[in-house]
Amino acid sequence: MTARTDIGHRESEWISRVVAHDDHAAFAQLVRLHQSAVRQFLRRLTGNDWSRADDLAQDTFWKAYRNIGGYQARGRFLSWLFRIAYQLFITQERSGHQVMHVPLPDELYAPDDAGERLADNQLFDRMMALLRPDERAAIVLHYRHGLAHPEIAEAMQLPLGTVKSLIRRARLKLQEAHAATYSREST
Repeated sequence: MTARTDIGHRESEWISRVVAHDDHAAFAQLVRLHQSAVRQFLRRLTGNDWSRADDLAQDTFWKAYRNIGGYQARGRFLSWLFRIAYQLFITQERSGHQVMHVPLPDELYAPDDAGERLADNQLFDRMMALLRPDERAAIVLHYRHGLAHPEIAEAMQLPLGTVKSLIRRARLKLQEAHAATYSREST
């Protein structure tokens, strides 16, 4: 049995225990398994507003807990969590919440490469800020979290063609921004 299969089996067992017995310990295992991915996704969507991302992550898991009986196991559980997180983010955006851009702290990186990684991440964050929230979500889900286009469509509740268009447009915007950044640096 592969590690991914083993995790999937344990995940299914935990979900069943939560649904059947309201097992808080089983849900805590699900949170431990997926909280890092959900938080990273939300941090990218919020422009690295860690506080806002953590609040949204907490709301995501609370909503998932309350609605876990509705999870139909058609796709990965993580995709279902991403869908909840994205919906909460979009709802908050529509209510007029302004995205803050908070620089990443240096202690996240090893001292020998902290400056280079911080500069790379700051550039990436500036470039991601050029994207619309739906483009940003599609790019992060695809490239950072490895979701396939159909999984992204499920998570974002969009048609598959729309997801492909979002990713294509976002990649083009990022490529143009990257080219513009390096052409300014060389002049």
